[in-house]
This record gives sequence, C-alpha cells and structure tokens, in this order.
Amino acid sequence: MKYSLYYYDMCPFCQMVLRSLPAVKVDVEKRNVLQNPAFRKQQQQATGRTTVPCLLIENDQGEEQWMFESMDIIRYLQSL
Repeated sequence: MKYSLYYYDMCPFCQMVLRSLPAVKVDVEKRNVLQNPAFRKQQQQATGRTTVPCLLIENDQGEEQWMFESMDIIRYLQSL
C-alpha cells in the first residue's frame, strides 16, 4: 500500500493530520498542493474536488481510494 497526503501549510485541518503522522506506523508521502500545482490538478481530476487534507490510498494493484476529512484520515492511519 502507498499513502499520499494532499495538503497545504496554512490549513489548520491539514496541520492536525501532519501532527499525527509521526505516531503512525506507515510512511505517508506529503504532497503540498500549493507548492506543486500538479498535485492539485491530479486530485481534482481524480475526485472533482480540491479540498484538503485528502489522503490517497493506492493498493498493490494500482487501485485508488481518496479519503477526505481530517479526523477520518487520522483514525484510518492510526488503525494501520
């Protein structure tokens, strides 16, 4: 499984998720949508939304699942 967090620095909900990352047992790639517009475009094309934080979950077969809502993301990552 591969995990990527779409976020930007000034978003308080993103900050909640970012602060939780050191305690989780998986690696999460951080993708800042303001520093790299390609990340924002990828998220918008896949989900129709640009809302952050957003967690992209990719399984070994290349299937994608996108998760919004900071608390849902935190709970999910902590359950792994």
